Amino acid sequence: MTHGLTVFMPLYNEQEILERSARTVLEYVVRFGLPFELILGSIGSTDRTPAIGRELARACPQVVFFHVDRRGPGRAFAEALRRAAYPYFICLDADLSFEMTFVDDALKALENHDAVVGSKNLGAQNRPLHRVVASDLFIWLTNILMHMPYRDYSIGAKAYRTEAIRPFLDRVDAHTFYTQQMLYQLKKSGGRIIEIPVRCEDHRTSRFNLLHEGVYRYSKLLGLWLRSLRD
Repeated sequence: MTHGLTVFMPLYNEQEILERSARTVLEYVVRFGLPFELILGSIGSTDRTPAIGRELARACPQVVFFHVDRRGPGRAFAEALRRAAYPYFICLDADLSFEMTFVDDALKALENHDAVVGSKNLGAQNRPLHRVVASDLFIWLTNILMHMPYRDYSIGAKAYRTEAIRPFLDRVDAHTFYTQQMLYQLKKSGGRIIEIPVRCEDHRTSRFNLLHEGVYRYSKLLGLWLRSLRD
């Protein structure tokens, strides 16, 4: 692989914002002067997201699009990681709720680290209070059980050295728990992880049923903790 950058965005029914977000990312990363690609992964979208994604891929050689029939951002993450052509792999939310300067900071940090955790709790966030409280409780319990120090396990604003996490492809959760899995596996294997502050503005309604999401994440955390006791 040559020196370059893969940006990945998982998509679920993003027809209203997809083209704008993709153009914003493309215009931003081109200024680095690096080879790059933008991988768009649709997960069970039922609106025009797949059609728009295909149009973007036809119009721009740097855009790679794929669609999987079932929901689950982890499925898209795993597929994007398999396809990634470049050594730096940066994950962004489709609504670009994190400031794009995370990309600048992540590229610098990946020169000496295997993963970069963009943390709202280290930076600033403007989100509904109930989501902040729910996230903080889950982060606290994750760190207690897994002996990890990180303060943000959300999907967006995370970056990795591609070859550092490809060995863990078979451990990628199909839904929303894969960030915890990747960071746990990297930490256990001696990977170099750094956490940096990011600013987040997120006023969208959650794409997930928060009750179901909470039950799912806590059950996956319990499973990871039990497996860690046997490692």
